[in-house]
Amino acid sequence: MILNVLPGQIFVIYKIENVEITKERLASLVETFGSAMEYNSSTYFNFINANLCGKGIKYLSTLVDMSSKLRCFSISHNRIDNMESTRRLSKSLKRHACIDNLSLVYCDLGCSPEIPLVILQSDIKVIDLKNNNIDSLGAVKIAKYLEGDPPIQRIYLGHNRLSDNDAILISQALKTNTNLRHLGLIGNNFTFIGVKTLLNCVFDASSLNAVSDSNHTMKAMEIISMEMCDSLDEYIEILVDLDRTQKLCLALNDKDSLLKYLANVPAELIPEVLSFPRWVDDLPPHKHLNIVYSTMRWWNMPMLYSYHDNFAKSDAKRKRVD
Repeated sequence: MILNVLPGQIFVIYKIENVEITKERLASLVETFGSAMEYNSSTYFNFINANLCGKGIKYLSTLVDMSSKLRCFSISHNRIDNMESTRRLSKSLKRHACIDNLSLVYCDLGCSPEIPLVILQSDIKVIDLKNNNIDSLGAVKIAKYLEGDPPIQRIYLGHNRLSDNDAILISQALKTNTNLRHLGLIGNNFTFIGVKTLLNCVFDASSLNAVSDSNHTMKAMEIISMEMCDSLDEYIEILVDLDRTQKLCLALNDKDSLLKYLANVPAELIPEVLSFPRWVDDLPPHKHLNIVYSTMRWWNMPMLYSYHDNFAKSDAKRKRVD
């Protein structure tokens, strides 16, 4: 047990590692831990490499139920391959009011594509599933889960067996996700095709509509290690951190882009096109004027007038109703 004391709070970290425990001993420990945790404001529980089986996971699920102030829960390096015990754990985690961090590293969850999904359905805000042999079958389930915009904010899927095809599924799912802030995917089987596909969800440059409809809530995406390509990793970090307006401005930052995008751009985007973000404030004044001039020069004026006319009619109708 590790005891950390901060002003007004006691943080107790229970850590059991590299010890094989019998079912009877585990049941006794769970009862002891459950009672002790009631007296601590925050508790971190690490149960690592203890050769847990299905029955052991059920005992730990009971521990979760008993420990109302548990914050972080790790049972890494324990094989989890029993669906009944997995569902029991997920149910306990989901109804817990305080747990916000779950670590299941090296648990061989990829042995069944349904098991990672059941774990994710616990809806913990931060879930670490690195090194679990998760392959394309599991990726289908994970992508479907993320597409439903669950409350999870950080998910780590690094060092699994995901491919470029899996990157496509995840990228498509994230376009409708507004809650996920951090995605960890380092160490999978992605080529630059997969990397580009994943970046497409946060910056789809096929049109200004696509740029506008990209994911703007994701703030960190770990796809490749800095050792592989330091400059690309830095570029990804900068790109993901841009907001919607900055991405639109980036898409319009040169004449070729203007010619490509502005012919059929929705007129309702014009205010954001002309509202330049902070990150280009240091550009020379003539650069701003060139962008504004080119924007107005190549704008689809009939569409602009049509939009204005429709807006005017809608406004007049609303006033008559009022």
